[in-house]
Amino acid sequence: MYGMLWGRLPAKLVVRFKISDYRCEDRAHRLAGIQFVSAVNSGYISDVHSLVTVQMKEDAWEFTVVDIGIIPGLPHLIPARDRLWIVHSYINFRTFNEEY
Repeated sequence: MYGMLWGRLPAKLVVRFKISDYRCEDRAHRLAGIQFVSAVNSGYISDVHSLVTVQMKEDAWEFTVVDIGIIPGLPHLIPARDRLWIVHSYINFRTFNEEY
C-alpha cells in the first residue's frame, strides 16, 4: 500500500503545541496539527528524482489535531509546486539520531 512509502502515508506538520491540565500540574497533552496528503502515482518513485511525490488532499480539512505520540517519524517534505511535495524518506529521525 502506498508503493515505496511502505504503507505509511506522510502528513505535513503545521504546528506542535502542549496543553496543560489546570486540575493536575503533572498532566499535559502534547499535540500536533497536521495536514493530510495523498500519494501521487500510487506512491511509486518518479523516474526524474527517484523519490515519491505527494499532494495535498482536496477534501482535507485545514488541519487535524492528533496526539504527537502517534507520529512514528518525520520524513522531509521538499516543496515541488503549489500543494505538491517530494518525500525525502531516506533520512528519518531514527537514522539521523543513529548517524549524528
